[in-house]
Amino acid sequence: MEYSTEAIAETVIMRHHATVPFTHYAGLLTLQGLINLAQTTGRSDLRELACKWLKPFYTGEVTRVGGVYDKMYRCGGHASALLVKYDMAPEALPTLIAKADELIQTHPRDEHGLFGRIEAPEKIWIDTLFAVCPFLAVLGNIIGRQEFTNEALHQIHGFCNLLIDKENGLYHQCRNFQGPGTMSEDHWSRANGWAALALAELLFECPDNDEIRHLYMALMDACANVQDENGLWHQELTRPDSYIETSGSGLILYAIGRGLERGILPERFRTIFMNGLRGYLGYIGLDGSIYHACKGCLSPGHAQIEDYMNHPWVRNDIHAFGPAVLAFGQALRLGVKTIFFIE
Repeated sequence: MEYSTEAIAETVIMRHHATVPFTHYAGLLTLQGLINLAQTTGRSDLRELACKWLKPFYTGEVTRVGGVYDKMYRCGGHASALLVKYDMAPEALPTLIAKADELIQTHPRDEHGLFGRIEAPEKIWIDTLFAVCPFLAVLGNIIGRQEFTNEALHQIHGFCNLLIDKENGLYHQCRNFQGPGTMSEDHWSRANGWAALALAELLFECPDNDEIRHLYMALMDACANVQDENGLWHQELTRPDSYIETSGSGLILYAIGRGLERGILPERFRTIFMNGLRGYLGYIGLDGSIYHACKGCLSPGHAQIEDYMNHPWVRNDIHAFGPAVLAFGQALRLGVKTIFFIE
């Protein structure tokens, strides 16, 4: 049976809207997917919906989103920056610039100048790359503020260099959470997905940066090496006996799709991408519900591989929706209008 990639992305957006609020960083990821879908299709109804749902963020009606980057999330973060980039809400720009300046000037940093937890700056985690790097890079290009772009590059280089597992090219999630000098043992799927998304976006915002291209290509190769026979990725990427995890899978697929769009991935990645989309369909309900997405996870237990493997998945977890919207929306951007799935 064939399924429309546009319809899948739209149905998942509406399931998110019906299930949990967008006032969460994962909600902003879904809104990013909505903006991408509106831009790809040219549909005015989707543009209007994106503006309607994001306006409360950049106008100050949303007073709390939560998380370490709450002040930035409250303005809509990367999603709002894309509204400006695509000329959907140029009035948001002054607020976004102010939040970017505040982030750079006041957010606590570790000894390497990397953004950390407010109460413990030495604690860094790779999810930060999704949170701040695309936001800063997009704004830097819009207004010509090189310090925004430089900060995005500094963060992504620093995090990748510190958290990479040089044996397999995958990333650990965090550092110093279990005590000074410690590293989480994992190769958690969503953590690697956050890194993949950030690197893929900077491919477009910093197209001449060879280091970004190198980091991106290396991570895509590492992810390709651990894709399973169903086309997806597991909670612990190196352990096929852990459960299939859809949020990380969706982020990795989106990143692959962006590299295909950019024209820098070998042709074999198109097969990896298509196999992944077909596998993904098996975890998406007809009503847009998403299965097998890991619930919120940061250095669980003793941050050993088994602790990540035992961290449960949740149906329609708030992190589940955005990756699916991004992946299937990116498929449409590449001209893939339908996916054939054998039920």
